[in-house]
Amino acid sequence: MEKIAKTILKIVKSKTGKEKFLVHYLSKNWLEICGANIAKHSMPNRMERGILFVNTDSSAWAHNLLMMKTQLLGKIKQNMNEIGSLRNSDLVVRDIMFFNGTINKKNVQEEKQTEPKLTFLNLDINEEEEIKAKVSQLSDPEMRNVFLRIMRDDKKRKKAVLERSNKQCRECGVPIMGEDHYCPACERERKSALWLKTAEILHSAPWLSYEECLNYVNCDKMLFSEIKSNIRSKVYLKITQEECSAEDKVFATLLELGITPEKLTDELIEETVEKLRGNIYVSSSRSRLRSKE
Repeated sequence: MEKIAKTILKIVKSKTGKEKFLVHYLSKNWLEICGANIAKHSMPNRMERGILFVNTDSSAWAHNLLMMKTQLLGKIKQNMNEIGSLRNSDLVVRDIMFFNGTINKKNVQEEKQTEPKLTFLNLDINEEEEIKAKVSQLSDPEMRNVFLRIMRDDKKRKKAVLERSNKQCRECGVPIMGEDHYCPACERERKSALWLKTAEILHSAPWLSYEECLNYVNCDKMLFSEIKSNIRSKVYLKITQEECSAEDKVFATLLELGITPEKLTDELIEETVEKLRGNIYVSSSRSRLRSKE
């Protein structure tokens, strides 16, 4: 990479050209720079005057990465310093801006390809007999053979996973691999239940911060931000309507300002709603202009 960077930076003279190369370099090394979890949900898009524009796959991720901007700038600088041509160039990432947009899933695919393949293990006599006994109650021979094949494959897979990892799902006992404590099915159920509980709490107390919400439910910050962003989008859409209810206005104010109900006044509610309506109008106007360009 050092030779490539040195050659390109020597050939490309314009600042714009150099910045395009840097975006390409950062995109190729994004997984290494920021880790697998962030790389799954974000990707450098362009660079202008030292500002790196990063696309994310949700507004929640854009918000969370904004909170991590200082750490990301440090990691980018550290990575660039490892390439002499970049370290000695006039290319500097001074700031990062995050937007909800399209990202390249290539890094995720590459990560999945590195996972070791699982080789199914043969069943012993007792395991075979156990499966045959379970399907013997089926009268249709064709159906019995289908279930026999499915149950054999499932048993072989579980046996192989259990031998490799020696771990079982804490909820249902199914063998699992990796660092997770739950199988995919149980994990989805847990996340769904956690989502509903967190959403219920925020609907009843929209002023809560993440730290305050932890007193009621043990959710991670990413989930909290995603749910709050989802609620915010829905309620802000309501207040764009002139006939929106007083309840919607109160809810939007509590959500936006993060204050408890006893601190509300009629003037504060109307002022906040008008401000939000103005922000929503400006945001939608900019979106329409960008779509026409």
